[in-house]
Amino acid sequence: MGKSLTPLTGLDAAFLYLESAGTPMHVGSVMLIELPNKRGFDFHAALLAHIAERLPRAPALRRILHEAPLDLGHPMWANAQDIDLRKHIRKRKLAGAGGHDKLMALVGKLHSEPLSRELPMWQFVVIENVEPGIVALYSKVHHALLDGQGGIALAQAILDVAPVAPKRASKKSATEPAAALSRSDLARTATRSTVNQFAKLLRALPATLKLAGSVGQAASMIGNLRENILLAPRTVFNRKIGPGRSFGAVSLPLDEVKRVARGFGVSLNDVVMAICSGALRDLLLAVDGLPKKSLVAAMPVSLRESGNTDVNNQVSMVQCSLATDVADPVERLKAIHDSTAQIKRRIAAFKNLIPTDFPGLAAPIWAAGLSRLWASGSIAERLPALANVAISNVPGPPVPLYLAGAKLSHYYPVSIVTHGLAFNITVQSYAGSLEFGLTACKDVVARPDIVARAMAAALKELSDRLP
Repeated sequence: MGKSLTPLTGLDAAFLYLESAGTPMHVGSVMLIELPNKRGFDFHAALLAHIAERLPRAPALRRILHEAPLDLGHPMWANAQDIDLRKHIRKRKLAGAGGHDKLMALVGKLHSEPLSRELPMWQFVVIENVEPGIVALYSKVHHALLDGQGGIALAQAILDVAPVAPKRASKKSATEPAAALSRSDLARTATRSTVNQFAKLLRALPATLKLAGSVGQAASMIGNLRENILLAPRTVFNRKIGPGRSFGAVSLPLDEVKRVARGFGVSLNDVVMAICSGALRDLLLAVDGLPKKSLVAAMPVSLRESGNTDVNNQVSMVQCSLATDVADPVERLKAIHDSTAQIKRRIAAFKNLIPTDFPGLAAPIWAAGLSRLWASGSIAERLPALANVAISNVPGPPVPLYLAGAKLSHYYPVSIVTHGLAFNITVQSYAGSLEFGLTACKDVVARPDIVARAMAAALKELSDRLP
């Protein structure tokens, strides 16, 4: 029976524990979808049939959470015996004439709502009346299930490169249904997992402990950390956040971003960071909140090895200066290029210091308690800030994709904000565009659409300065 249970790693479980701080930990997307010119086509019905047929290829959508008895370890995943897709795939309609602004407002509202732990932790919402011939699909999946690369694998399972009509799902179960799990099954698996995690931790002690017996090596390591840790200035983004979320999106032409990168001899990611930097600088200047010291971005980096297809999180963070203290956009881009050139060194300095797994004994108690303390004590506002904003750049498909026979015209990512990091910018390339998704605490950035427009202006500013 234990074979049907998969214990969460410490990193995966942390995304569950962090919700005790009042910050939902799901990621998602907003797709704008062109309806095919077919009489009576119902996208919601087509999507239900499509997902029913694709469930065997999407293990993340079939997993349901089980808590460990007596908090003996981290929670565990098991395959759900039955999935009622109508509880996961819902439908909404924008009021009045619909439109982009109402869509963004609804996405912010939907993204503020936590996922139920009584069901597999994902939800799709078909949104009608966006504009003539267009519907939107908002999706969210709990971050405990997968990281960015895992999200790409899930997208590959349910999206197509051609308009494939949904097939009727087989009456035979997509996966062998799990028998009812007993309390002893859960306790036995949790205990075994905790013992294995303790053993793993002892076998791979962090470098700080390994070097404790060598004063010279420890001093060298500490010096290396001091060189590579950036302290961010205090900004409006570094505060305790409320429950509301706001969302904005913008598409920029990928070829133009590449042209700017070639023209200035920098990477595409450097230009993306400069676009974000210019927009954030304008935002803070408008409210007289731009610090003299440069903003620092927290950038997720994947630790997933090539060929690894595990459905879990294998990710860490690295810092990058955004050079917001530099007024000239071209000089700012050059400064960002110099900063990103040091990222590999920073990854090497931190990679072995932060374990991605930790024992789960009583973790649901102490980890959730720390999360509640983090929120109630406004600790994020008292500790030195290590970053001001999270920025992630994820490579996406270069060709148009289809879902349930309908074409995706845009594919915007939606991400997470937390106490101390109230603004998140996630970028994904898609079919010749860079799709920027801006997720924010509504109390801090009520109008992310203003930042989105500033991003388009920041790209134009760099394009106009090309030699």
